[in-house]
Amino acid sequence: MVGISARTRQSTADESFSDSLEPLCHDERYRAETLLETDAYTAGTTTYPEYPTQVVETEALWVYLEGRIYDSESQSLRSELLEVGERVLADDGSSEYLRNWVRETDGEFLLVAYDKRSERIGLCNDLLGRLPVYYYHDDDALLFSRELRYIIEALDDTEFDPVGVAQSLLFGYSLGERTLMRRVTRLRPGTHLTFDPDEGVVTRTALHRLDFEQQTAADRSRTRNAAELADRFETACENRSGYGDGDIISLSGGLDSRSVLAGYHATETPATAATMDSETYVADSDVEIAEKLARTFDIEWNRYQIEPPKGGDLDMLIKSKTGQIGLLTSFILDFFRKLRSDHGAGITYVTGDGGDKALPDLTPTRPLATESQLVEYVIEENSFLDLEEVARLTGVSAEEIRRSVRDRIRTYPEQDFASQYVHFLVYERGVNFLFEGEDRNRLFFWSTSPFYSLDFFRYAMSCPADQKARYGLYREFLEQLSPAAAEHVHPDYRAPVASTRHAVAAHVDDLLSRYPRLFETVLPIIRSVNGLEKGSTVDPDTIGCIRNQVEQCNAVDDVLSADDVQAFLDAAAEHERTSIYRVFAITSVVDDIHSSRSVLESHQETTFG
Repeated sequence: MVGISARTRQSTADESFSDSLEPLCHDERYRAETLLETDAYTAGTTTYPEYPTQVVETEALWVYLEGRIYDSESQSLRSELLEVGERVLADDGSSEYLRNWVRETDGEFLLVAYDKRSERIGLCNDLLGRLPVYYYHDDDALLFSRELRYIIEALDDTEFDPVGVAQSLLFGYSLGERTLMRRVTRLRPGTHLTFDPDEGVVTRTALHRLDFEQQTAADRSRTRNAAELADRFETACENRSGYGDGDIISLSGGLDSRSVLAGYHATETPATAATMDSETYVADSDVEIAEKLARTFDIEWNRYQIEPPKGGDLDMLIKSKTGQIGLLTSFILDFFRKLRSDHGAGITYVTGDGGDKALPDLTPTRPLATESQLVEYVIEENSFLDLEEVARLTGVSAEEIRRSVRDRIRTYPEQDFASQYVHFLVYERGVNFLFEGEDRNRLFFWSTSPFYSLDFFRYAMSCPADQKARYGLYREFLEQLSPAAAEHVHPDYRAPVASTRHAVAAHVDDLLSRYPRLFETVLPIIRSVNGLEKGSTVDPDTIGCIRNQVEQCNAVDDVLSADDVQAFLDAAAEHERTSIYRVFAITSVVDDIHSSRSVLESHQETTFG
C-alpha cells in the first residue's frame, strides 16, 4: 500500500530497511525512500510523486504528515504540525489538547512525530481513521505500516488469528482492532499512540469516539436539518477541491455520487466526471442516468469501458490489501488505470462514499429486546457466509464467533441496541471494510469523499432515524442542494427522488426489509425490472484456482480446513459469488504469504469473470 512504514532497530527483521520496502512498490511509478534513520528507528515511504506527504522538523522534533488536512491554511500548517507533534510526544497531560484538535480537524491523515532527544515516537490519526494503519509491539520492538503485509513480512513468528479469519470470512472484515494476524493490531480511529524505547512500552489513548445515541438535531425539523446538511456539504466539496491536477467525480446513477456532482455545481467548483461501463459489472441504468446528469449540469463527462479482471489484478489486491477488501472489486483497477492514463496521478478522485452511512436510516428494521438478539441480527444482516459454514471452514465454533461479536459490541459507548447497531455499521463495516476499499483507490491517486467531512458527517449522524426513514431526509437534502438532481431517476426505484412514486417505492422497500422471506421472493423481480441483475455464477477458472491453492499450499490447511474448503467448492452452485470470493480472498492471502510462487502469480493473464 502507498504510505509510511517504520520499525525499531530491535525488530526481528533480518533484511535491510530499504530492501524491506521494495515489495510495497506495487506499481512502476512507486519509489521507496528512507525518511528517518536513527539509532532507534528507521522510517520510510513507498509512494508515487503526487501522493500527499510532508515532513517538517526542528533541531528537536521530526514530524511526518500523510494525507490531507482540509480546514487549515497551507502557510499555517507547518507551525500547526510542529505544535501537534510536540503534544503527541508529551507525557504531561496533552491529551485534552489532542482531543480538541482531532475533534475539530477535518481531514484524512496520519501524523507521526519523533523526539530526537528522548527517541520517543508517537502516532495520531484522524477522527474517523480514514487511512488504515497497522502496528505490532513485542518487548522492545515496534513496527507500524500503512500496509499489513509489511509487518507480516518483517516478522518470523506471526500466525493467523483464527477468530480474525472467521470474522473476515463471515463479514468480509475483522472487528475492532483485530486483523487476520495474531498480535498485529489495527490502529483505531482518533487514536494517540506513543512508544518509549527506554521502557519498551506502547501507550494508547482513544481521543474521541462518536456516540450515535446522541441525536442532538432531533429537536429540529427535517427541513431545517436538510438545509444545514446541504450548507455543510457544499463547504465540504469546496474544501476538498483545488488540490493537484483537478478533481474527477466518480459518477454513477445513484444518489451519493449525484449529490457530490450537485455540491460541486452549487459552489461553482471546477470538476470533470467519469463513469465505468461494463456489461458484467455495471447496471445499464447507472450509465444512462450518469450521462443525463452530466448533461443537466453541463460537466465534462467520460465513460470508460472496463475489461474483466486478470489474475494480475487479483494478485495486486492480495499483495497490497492482504485480504482486507474483496477480490470481486478487482475489475475497478482497469478503470483506475485508464483514469490515471488520461488525467495523471495528481488528480483528486471524489466519490460518494459514506452517503449510504450518513443519510439513510441505519437502525434495525425490527425491535431488538436483548443483547443476544442484537448479535444475531448483526450476523444475519451482514454475513457473506452462513455462520455454521464459517465454523466448519475455520474450526472456530459458532458460539465463539458469536461471543467475539458480542464482546466487540460491549465496547461501544451507546446503551440502546439500535444505536449500537448503527455504531457497528459505521465503525466496523465502514472503518474496517469500506475505508479499505477507498484506500485501494489511493494506489493510483488521492481519493476522498465530502460525505466524511467531520462537520457534515457528525451533523448527519445526529439527525433522528424517523427523519431519515424511507429516504425522507435524503430527499429533502438533495432538493435543497439541487432540485435538478432530485428530478432525475433513482436507479433502485426507476423514479425521480422527488416523486410520489419514489416515496411509495421506498415505503414498500421499507416494508420488505421488515419481512425478509417476502423480500427474498421479490428481490430477483425488482433487480430484473430495474436492470440491476448481473451474472452471479462463478467461472470454472476461479474454482480451479482455489482448488490449486488448497492442494499446492499446505499452509492453507493450517488456517482453513482443506477438506471443508473442497466440499464447499463441490457445492459452488449453491453459493453466492460473494461467498466463494470471500473464501478465495483468504486462501489467496495464505498462499501468497507461504508460497515461493503463488497460484495467482502463475495466473497473471487468466481472466476472472
